[in-house]
Order: sequence, then structure tokens, then C-alpha cells
Amino acid sequence: MEYADGGSLSKYLKENFEKLTWEVKLKLAYQLASAVSCLHDEDIIHRDLVIIYQI
Repeated sequence: MEYADGGSLSKYLKENFEKLTWEVKLKLAYQLASAVSCLHDEDIIHRDLVIIYQI
């Protein structure tokens, strides 16, 4: 999993969604699902990531 410097995924998608091909959209969705699955395998849930960065 990589840190996305310079903005959020939400912002990126709002600005670029129409420019992305369906192939890229599907790859992105697969990568995100895989990343969340890896986090869950380590007993980390996405809610925990927000808490870590607020400390």
C-alpha cells in the first residue's frame, strides 16, 4: 500500500473520473479492495487509520 501524497482519492476521482478508462477504473477498484483485504488480514480496519493520523 502506498501513501498518496498531494491529495485524497476522493479529490483525484472527482477531478479525473471522466478521463479514466474503464480498464484503469477496474484496476484501481481491485487494488483498493486488495489493500483493504491486506489490512483486515492484519486485524487493521480502515477506521483505525484515521485515528492513527489524528494523534
